[in-house]
Amino acid sequence: MRKLIYLIVASLAFAACEKIVEVDLPSEENRLVIEGQITSTKEPWKVRLTSSQPYFNQNEATTISNAIVRITGTDGQDILLSHTDTGMFVSDDSLTCTVGESYTLNVSYDGQSYEATEELNQGFDFDTLATYFLPDNNGFIQSGYYVFIQGKENPETGDYYLFNAYKNDTLQSPQLDSDEFGSVSYLNENFDAKNIIAELALGKTPRPFPFTVEPGDSIRVEQFVISRAYYQFLIDLSIQQGRSGSPFDSPPANPNNNLSNGALGFFSVAHKVSEEMVVPE
Repeated sequence: MRKLIYLIVASLAFAACEKIVEVDLPSEENRLVIEGQITSTKEPWKVRLTSSQPYFNQNEATTISNAIVRITGTDGQDILLSHTDTGMFVSDDSLTCTVGESYTLNVSYDGQSYEATEELNQGFDFDTLATYFLPDNNGFIQSGYYVFIQGKENPETGDYYLFNAYKNDTLQSPQLDSDEFGSVSYLNENFDAKNIIAELALGKTPRPFPFTVEPGDSIRVEQFVISRAYYQFLIDLSIQQGRSGSPFDSPPANPNNNLSNGALGFFSVAHKVSEEMVVPE
């Protein structure tokens, strides 16, 4: 009984010593965040401007409307973008980029100027967009119908890709790829797409997009040939967004970007191609 009394007294003593400590986390001044991508596809050019916020602030970012946004190209284009009610700065007309030409984004805001420049790299249309049924006992991929593409890389340059695949107009998980993946690239250059059954019989499987489909599903795949800098930016961004709060996470950090004067975000120039299909019954 005496031991029990001692334990209760000790517990109360520890409880009495408990103190809530409020940590004053440092926070830097707000910085301009610039997000923009223009492509080889004819469409309006768009740029989004927001203000950065502290890491633990989960509120929606504050958009910026009182800026001057211009994109110029070595092809002679000089385009002033206008702010719209969508919160974006948008060109009046649909425009396109030219392979081998460079494009510079200039943003004037709050007495400061911010710039970024990228060149449009060559890309190619898909040779094939198809589906196949992958049976059981094929490694770690479950059986089912899958979508794959076949295409070619530019042999003169190192290519980096972003693939957006849509199933019934819903974007699936975006996928990054590069020529460093070789025979397991999403481009499947070493697979005979015209003789899928024979290739599967030989134990060769194309690399599919990582989601299953059903007959009748509508599929759209967009391929973006991007710069190495933007490829690395997307990897860094994915790492930060995938933080779980465990001790093994990398320290929080802003991804490297191509913007001057301390701005955050990225301005990308990409070669874009797109193909659509309906999964056959």
